Amino acid sequence: MFPCCLLAGVVAGLADLGAAILYWWVIDGVPPLRIPQSIAAWVLGREAFAGGMATAVAGTVLFVVLTWGLVRLYASLATAWPSLRRHSVRSGLMYGALAYVAVFHIAVPLFAVEGAAPARLDGIGFGLFACAVLVGLPCAWAARRLRA
Repeated sequence: MFPCCLLAGVVAGLADLGAAILYWWVIDGVPPLRIPQSIAAWVLGREAFAGGMATAVAGTVLFVVLTWGLVRLYASLATAWPSLRRHSVRSGLMYGALAYVAVFHIAVPLFAVEGAAPARLDGIGFGLFACAVLVGLPCAWAARRLRA
């Protein structure tokens, strides 16, 4: 279970983070390092933004570990409910969207050191789509692969 889930977690985490970096850079001109630094700020607070490349790497690692956990959770759920594997695309997309809401609109605002920035409607739409596709589908792939 470990290598398949690890691969899916790394791919999903880096793809989703890369999409967020590109989106916010194009839409608002946010410097690319700010996105992973903002993830590091969940744990380190505002000091993460002064940490340069080191906190950007820390944020990237944190996000990949989080995504790997999401993959492991989906794989466990798919073991209990085989219909998640039978309808893998639909289930994966739904799981990715639910994961986005759970992480960015429940967990981060509740548990981050300094809370979260206010959400913007365009960012929510992009986040739901990106997480559904770039996180949910790799989760579904890993779950199917584990039972193949």
